[in-house]
Amino acid sequence: MATGEDTRSRILDAAIEMMDSGGEASIRIAAIAAKLDIAEPSIYHHFTNRAALVEAAYVEWYWRCLKPQISMETVMALVDTQEEYVDAIIKLMTWSYEKDRHAARAVRISVLGAAQRNPQLAKAINDINRQFLASVANSVKVAQKRNWVRSELDPVATAYWLHGQILGRVVAEMDECSIDLEHWNALSFEAVLTILRP
Repeated sequence: MATGEDTRSRILDAAIEMMDSGGEASIRIAAIAAKLDIAEPSIYHHFTNRAALVEAAYVEWYWRCLKPQISMETVMALVDTQEEYVDAIIKLMTWSYEKDRHAARAVRISVLGAAQRNPQLAKAINDINRQFLASVANSVKVAQKRNWVRSELDPVATAYWLHGQILGRVVAEMDECSIDLEHWNALSFEAVLTILRP
């Protein structure tokens, strides 16, 4: 027998699947209940209404698409020199720019767009961004203490800028026929390293 948390998770999975294939408008409580073979009131036990379900699905989807393969804390524990730090940043950016990560970047852009029109969703997404980007900002602070990164950079602003740099690749990917994405990557790496290096 499924626990309440399992049921909630299954409902979110179904809602995310619907959003992925048909957008926010495709989320239907009756369709989720039928798909999961549960009663509609079970859904309302976990989410007060459809809007609450949509918001929770956006938040969960955003978080799933944001999580890196390796945490910044782990990266910083593994590097001992500026060269290793730069290599780690390039590897993380290369992973972020991989073709199979396009969908994750596009989802994040989509959720950010939805959050612009929904103050509650914006608060939840800002909370996620603050949590995630705090680890990036902390890595910048550590790198600054080791003289690997320019000391005058604001670590939080730098973390947010780096996040925006990665999300900005979606614009280039939308016009892939006109843009050499490998060249875009090279420019991005150069810009990031130019800004970071002392």
